Amino acid sequence: MAEENENEVEYEVKKSKKPLIILVVAIVLSLAAGGGGTFFAVKQGLIGAPAHEEEIAVCEEPPPPPDHTLYFELTKPLVVNFAPNSSVRVVKVTLSMSTEDPATIDVLKKNEPMLMNNLLMLISAQNTDNLKTHDGKVALRDAIFDDATAMLEKMSPEAEIKDVFFTSFIMQ
Repeated sequence: MAEENENEVEYEVKKSKKPLIILVVAIVLSLAAGGGGTFFAVKQGLIGAPAHEEEIAVCEEPPPPPDHTLYFELTKPLVVNFAPNSSVRVVKVTLSMSTEDPATIDVLKKNEPMLMNNLLMLISAQNTDNLKTHDGKVALRDAIFDDATAMLEKMSPEAEIKDVFFTSFIMQ
């Protein structure tokens, strides 16, 4: 038996190192490609902080002006009585006007009595059946805008309003 053990040659199975080498090379190449790509992207300004020259260019441009919409609201509501045979007897309207110029607000405040007079005359001339509809209210708002714009042109040519808003509209 001792002879049998001597005759048997033990063979060690040697594992190939080829897959391990391929794996290590692939990892190293992946890391190198990722690092090179990141370096290129940072240098081109695609990622990370912008280049110094770009910061200067951005700082030289003025920022866009912020929205400075101002509103003027009449101090008293406009109340108009209609004829007794009309379907509507009283209309009470509160309105605001928008502008971007503080000087326009001052002109509107200074001339508010004239503006209220003109608007009362305008509303009293309306057909009450038209005021019941959406289109009639839009037409009244447009007429108020035109009337206020015409008054402002006479008082101060540079003053302008952007829009008119009904904040209250009551019909009885």
